[in-house]
Amino acid sequence: MASPAQNSKDLASLYKMLFIELPTTSSKALLGLGEDGALEQTVWKAYDTGIRLVNRSTDSLYQNPFFGDALGRSLPGLLQAQRLTSAVSGAAFAAWRSLTGLAGAAEIHAVRSEIRDLRRELSSLIAALPERAATDEQVDLRDEEAEEDFIRALDGRLQAVSTNGHVAKAA
Repeated sequence: MASPAQNSKDLASLYKMLFIELPTTSSKALLGLGEDGALEQTVWKAYDTGIRLVNRSTDSLYQNPFFGDALGRSLPGLLQAQRLTSAVSGAAFAAWRSLTGLAGAAEIHAVRSEIRDLRRELSSLIAALPERAATDEQVDLRDEEAEEDFIRALDGRLQAVSTNGHVAKAA
């Protein structure tokens, strides 16, 4: 455990670096008068001193028997409060989701897998179209019909899912 004199020395060093050396070094760097890397070196010194102070403070805090006793007494209450807030938030969000009609993660995943399946089905239908000598207009018409069929199928499946109570409305 470090002595209080060492802690006060490090604290004074940190203040000196933060309020004297760092502003001076950064001003010199902005004006182009500073040495290369001087600003970074000053920042790292301040960082190291701050970390050293924080480590010593937490070490002395954990060695304090009063802190251990207080934490030991409050921990069960904190865990009960965590369980209570978790239960309340779960119930509140479930009610809120049903009121707003928003879908849950499982329902969204199901709709996404349905869309993925429909895309595969559409690709296979387009690939299975007979190859014949067609003009550009016929190809465009065929693509538009396939897209309309896909959209109709998607709408039908989304409506089927929404009537089953999984998703309120999609679109």
